Amino acid sequence: MKIFISYAHDDVAAVLAIKQALEIHDVWYDQRLSVGQTWWNEIEHQIAGCHCLLFLMSPRAMDSEYCQKELELALRLNKPIAPVMLEAMAIPDKLSHFQVIGITDGFTPEATVKLLNGLFEIERVVFNPLKPTTKANPNMAKLAASDLYFATTNPRKRAMYEQILNVPLQMSPVSFQDIQHLDPGEVAMYKAKQAYDVLNKPVFVDHSAISIRAWGGLPGGLTTTFILPAGLNNICKMLRPFEDKYAEMVSAIAFTDGQIQRKFVGVVAGEIPDEPRGDGYSWNNIFVPAGFTQTLGQMSEAEIVSISSRRRAAVEFMRFLQSNYEIT
Repeated sequence: MKIFISYAHDDVAAVLAIKQALEIHDVWYDQRLSVGQTWWNEIEHQIAGCHCLLFLMSPRAMDSEYCQKELELALRLNKPIAPVMLEAMAIPDKLSHFQVIGITDGFTPEATVKLLNGLFEIERVVFNPLKPTTKANPNMAKLAASDLYFATTNPRKRAMYEQILNVPLQMSPVSFQDIQHLDPGEVAMYKAKQAYDVLNKPVFVDHSAISIRAWGGLPGGLTTTFILPAGLNNICKMLRPFEDKYAEMVSAIAFTDGQIQRKFVGVVAGEIPDEPRGDGYSWNNIFVPAGFTQTLGQMSEAEIVSISSRRRAAVEFMRFLQSNYEIT
């Protein structure tokens, strides 16, 4: 998502911290050394092209002529606004109907979670195509939301995708024959083709994996096959001789309508701890996301969702559907 950060220049330290947390987004903020018409033209261009204006709310921003001009322009263009309160203050009337994200205790991991989850709610509105539209486009293929199937036997996954996409999904418990492949995207695509052969309907599947750099990306697409017999304790033990503990959490979504085939991959960086910690699902107890000290198995649901690789893949999937289909 393209995000424009509007801020008072005395708050630049907060901007730098926020930008680092938003590495999955395309972030732009004003780093001008001087002012003038050319500079303001660039501001207007960036705001017009952004998906969301993130307004760093502080007394300094409220007193800033340029922050107010940026906010007014975004409001006129009907851009989604994400007010981020840097310190306790009264909420201005013009921002009172937006959900304010408070980080008044500093930019802590908890603040990062609130910010990412707040932005995702905007992202879901901006990119979600799974709502009937009255605008006919003769150049786009038609796709009925009721005809989009999610092939899974896991009701937990179904609930997760319904929350992300904000629509009820048709679920079909298709039995798959997995291929042995290091790339989880290839495994997901193989499943999607099988599901389409059974359903003859537009369908998507997902496949999650953990990829360990010291092992050349293993277990990757073989994660379930590898981890179930080995056990999480043994995974940690086998990695102890290696100095490099880097790993990636990978989620792949594969979609096909019988003609178009696409895969969408979300990746979260992290590392493997010396031993499993927590009581999480699948391999969550052996993955510590970058920027955190706890494993996924020790984190709250809100924390897990905020950095979810599945959510990152789902946003790309939604953008694809929005660009290629007229949802009916």
